[in-house]
Amino acid sequence: MKKYIGILGAGVISRTYLADIKTFYNDLEVIACADVDIERAKRLASEFEIKKAYTTEELLQDKEVEIVINLTPPQFHVALDKKIIESGKHLFSEKPFAPDLQAAREVLKLAEAKGVKVGCAPDTFLSSGLQSLRYYLDMNLIGKPFFVTANMTTFGVETWHPNPFPFYLKNSGPLSDMGPYYLSAIVSILGPIESIAAFDATANSTRHVYVGEAAGEDFKTETPTHYTSILRLRSGVAVNFNVSFDIYKSNLPMFEIYGDQGTLTYPDPNFGGGTPKIYRKEQYTDAVYQTSDEVIARKEKFYELPELFPRVKDYSRGIGVLDLANAIETHSDNRANGSLIMHITEAIEGMIESAKSGAFYKMTTTCERPEPLIPGGNINTI
Repeated sequence: MKKYIGILGAGVISRTYLADIKTFYNDLEVIACADVDIERAKRLASEFEIKKAYTTEELLQDKEVEIVINLTPPQFHVALDKKIIESGKHLFSEKPFAPDLQAAREVLKLAEAKGVKVGCAPDTFLSSGLQSLRYYLDMNLIGKPFFVTANMTTFGVETWHPNPFPFYLKNSGPLSDMGPYYLSAIVSILGPIESIAAFDATANSTRHVYVGEAAGEDFKTETPTHYTSILRLRSGVAVNFNVSFDIYKSNLPMFEIYGDQGTLTYPDPNFGGGTPKIYRKEQYTDAVYQTSDEVIARKEKFYELPELFPRVKDYSRGIGVLDLANAIETHSDNRANGSLIMHITEAIEGMIESAKSGAFYKMTTTCERPEPLIPGGNINTI
């Protein structure tokens, strides 16, 4: 099963996709790339030995291309996704899929009418670390989960990204940019969201560019740059979720799940690789009965758990495209499919609405947890 891929958008993230697909996923072959700036497409094609460098229209007319990965800026996703689907090609879109639930529905309805499959980033919930975390949770290592804290706290993108402006446009910001990683991790591990309460904030409405051609410029942000929210999952689990482009440094854990028998912790849902750690209740209660140095030391320590799946890289992209390709071949559903896409899209919209209104937002969509991967499998067999 060889699937031929076209990359649309020659920006920063395209190089991560291309390097990882070329190195790790033998069933995928990128044969074309395109950009609104054809010279950028040509440079990308030369760098990664891609046969064809195109305009968008040329890419969509190429009958050899079966799947298009849309890596353009978020404000272009919906319009371009519709063009990709209209051309009869399967779609894998970078996040966010759409600015709101209505737009997401339109794209997915068109895909159904055209008989093509759709997938969407983030696909990090399919990678080694988070799949291992899910396995340990399902094996009841910390008992019944009741609370999660998830915290994406950083200071924006303008200290490293050469073009930070799209990250601060309306319908962008940290919630749309980074929220999907954490929300897809939460939903894929613990199930769908039932209700949301959220607050937004903006530490400073002016941002300063540090790198790239625009270095030294100041610009205004059009979107809140901090959200604090409480999510109630259908399972009854409560989640405290903070996402921010305003925090220079924090000691908050990035992702921890608390159960009635212990705690599972994970370093960063934005990364495909990450070692889960566990703290069991016995480490705490044993110190009531024993006071040896060993027991006291054990009381203070999280223990690493082995990853049960191949870790191709810490920061990787492309496993969701492979899953989509497998679904096309087997006429089955890919894991990052329409129901998950709509649920995550609505969750982001719900946080924005709750922050504006000051009221709880009740979710109208739901989804099931995507099928887990099989521990110990080959990276090309998911």
